Amino acid sequence: MKTHLRVFAIVVFILVIGCGTASAYSNMNTQSVIVNVDSVPHMVSTEQTTVGALLKELENVIGTDYFLEDADEDDPVESMMTISLTSVTEKIVANVETMPYDTIRRPTLSMKIGESRVVQKGLNGQMSIVNKETYHGNELIDSEFIEEKVLVAPQDEIIEVGSTGIIDGMSFSKAINARVTAYTPSDPGCTGITATGTVAGHGTIAVDPSVIPFGTTAMVKKVLMEERMRISAEDTGGAIIGHRIDVCFESTDDALEWGVQNLSVYILS
Repeated sequence: MKTHLRVFAIVVFILVIGCGTASAYSNMNTQSVIVNVDSVPHMVSTEQTTVGALLKELENVIGTDYFLEDADEDDPVESMMTISLTSVTEKIVANVETMPYDTIRRPTLSMKIGESRVVQKGLNGQMSIVNKETYHGNELIDSEFIEEKVLVAPQDEIIEVGSTGIIDGMSFSKAINARVTAYTPSDPGCTGITATGTVAGHGTIAVDPSVIPFGTTAMVKKVLMEERMRISAEDTGGAIIGHRIDVCFESTDDALEWGVQNLSVYILS
């Protein structure tokens, strides 16, 4: 019985010594390392022998993509070494921006030139702009456009502006600066019948229809004179292009007296 107890005591002693030796061996292979993640230091203990193996061990703790700043994954782990990591993160960011309204000025004959009124107030809209932003640590490195979406459409501001002026008691919608010449129905190349089929007479004018449409009634007034003439756009001609009109007179003398003048042509309302 005593022999058995002595053997049991020796076995227990050997196990205790063995465990202590194993524990001491384990502690001898444990290294303390400082890991900086975005400049925030963390003290970790590891038995890994390379930086790459250590980072693999810590990837669930780090929880994000990263890149090494001052080491390689093949570098050996050394006691109290410092490993610096910069996180790589992506964020989907939606920003709301203002959509300015447009202002539309709408001519109206119901008001005189110089008068105006707001008939619809302008309202700004809103647009959501979505970008994917990439950060290294806290630094924004890249922003990639994803989509834009109108949240609230802007409302145009509409302003009616008077387009009716008054000259010598007559209302006009606009004034055109034109080179005004004169002709008679009997001039060479004239038949006495206008392009619109009417008889050419005093006050008939030849126009460029793209500038003054056929059927327009207008008025011209000689510079520095009180004489005025009511005219009607009924004819055209090969030389009548742009801001040029040709006024018909009954006689050659009247046409010659008129001559060539640069005048304002008032389009009557």
